[in-house]
Amino acid sequence: MKKLILNEAFGIFALSLLLVPQVAHTVYVFKINSQYHAPWWSWAYALGVDLAVLIFTVKGWKKVAIAYFFGTLAHNLVYQFYPESVWSALLICVMLSATIFSFSHLFYSGDKLGATENTEVRSESSLEVKRIHAILEAGIQIEMKPFKCPECGECFAIAKQLNGHISTHKKQGEWFAENYGDYETKNLEREALVKKSFS
Repeated sequence: MKKLILNEAFGIFALSLLLVPQVAHTVYVFKINSQYHAPWWSWAYALGVDLAVLIFTVKGWKKVAIAYFFGTLAHNLVYQFYPESVWSALLICVMLSATIFSFSHLFYSGDKLGATENTEVRSESSLEVKRIHAILEAGIQIEMKPFKCPECGECFAIAKQLNGHISTHKKQGEWFAENYGDYETKNLEREALVKKSFS
């Protein structure tokens, strides 16, 4: 039972169930404030906004997910207390625009950028292997740097060095945690791979 509860797919399923009544609230709020009589307008709005919560949570973008938490909370409050108020109409305007921006800027463009980077990595991998082989043949030592900065791509040998580097990004206003996903786990996986290779 514990294994099932800790399974990621089970967590996504449970969250999806919780989104069902939330979608109903969001549909009602849109319908009561809209000039459209066809119900699918409100369903399109509700599913788009509420699925954003699921997508950004699964992606690990905590700040964006928290922003959507406040958005869905506002929908619930408006649904209960102010269904036909100016606040309700304003909420729909803000949430619709914010969701479109979030999907296009964070989700779609981020994935597109990642796909481009993966293509470049594959094309350069054979050349990189040749370079490493030549360095090792010359007797030069290579320091493994598994801790990669998700902002600029610079790598470090230990987590402490990366943390110091990240603090520099933060001071300069160049750190956008919601864009990086679960980079810490990836760094730990790379460290484990290095340790395994040399054990």
